[in-house]
Amino acid sequence: MVRGSYSVEERTTPMTVNDKGIHQPGEDASRARPHRSSARATQIRQQLAVLSDRFRSSYLDCFQRLQERTLDEQEVPAIVGDVTAELEDLGLRYQAGQITEAGLAYGRTQIRDLLQRLVDGCELTTQTRRTIDRLVVDSLPRSLLSAPGRYTQDWFSFHEEHWRRHFGHLAGQPGLQAVEIGSFEGRSACWIVQNLLIGENSRLICIDPFADYPGQEANFDHNVRAAGCAERIVKIRGRSQQLLPYLAAGSYDFIYVDGSHEVLDVLQDAAMCWRLVRPGGLLVFDDYEHSLFPNSFGMSAGPAIDTFLGLVKGQYELIFQDWQVAVRKNRRSHGIRPLGRPV
Repeated sequence: MVRGSYSVEERTTPMTVNDKGIHQPGEDASRARPHRSSARATQIRQQLAVLSDRFRSSYLDCFQRLQERTLDEQEVPAIVGDVTAELEDLGLRYQAGQITEAGLAYGRTQIRDLLQRLVDGCELTTQTRRTIDRLVVDSLPRSLLSAPGRYTQDWFSFHEEHWRRHFGHLAGQPGLQAVEIGSFEGRSACWIVQNLLIGENSRLICIDPFADYPGQEANFDHNVRAAGCAERIVKIRGRSQQLLPYLAAGSYDFIYVDGSHEVLDVLQDAAMCWRLVRPGGLLVFDDYEHSLFPNSFGMSAGPAIDTFLGLVKGQYELIFQDWQVAVRKNRRSHGIRPLGRPV
């Protein structure tokens, strides 16, 4: 999510803009049959909704009370005990084949998020902090710990095959210009560069405040270097709503929006990115059907995306609509439709 204060721009390579339009294949599958299906969203949801009913109820209650600042510090040891039991249960269910590797990783990610919020939001004893630190390490998938990249979470790998099917025609085209809003530790950015932006003079601009998680920016920098992507990535630190106006309108072939899920932030990102993407270019939104949390947690960007698409109705071609939404901007798009005259 793209949150935090504005800071100075940091670039690893000069920013360039290609003057050619996006390649349009004759009859690729994404153009012939727009993919409107909740099946993929349901499949992802089933893979990720792995917390036990008992723990999930306690988990959501803790998040809510942390937001309201009503959680008593004396309750933390009991919560840590519940976390320990849930981590053990997740491991046993995975070994028994009851949950997938992606589900195990996501369940552990949810638990790490809760532990981090406990550390940030409560006064804790030294012993409790040490216990939480140990649990954080225990919750990291071994495949992430042993990988060359420094990834603590995986929010992207279950989209890779889907993206190859719908965006694979971009691979190898020269001079493609792309933007990613919300880069976190660089997993999706590296995939985009390694799989789509492989043509000469192609670049990806990554916009993120890098302020949400300790070590996030250091992990991003390391992962981009380890993947050999640094030459094609321009990192800009700050809020997307403040930075996007400085990018050239109608100059980008591919934009991936996975920043703040606050309604107004999503609408701002969508409106500004619509002006940035060139006619024929692609605009992709994440977490359209993210419904693992109640709406009050602000995880689903769906309502804001629906509102935006209504404002540009008739000016795009729908490519797919499931956990994510992808559209291709029409060649003759004329901008965002006015909301109407004041009464």
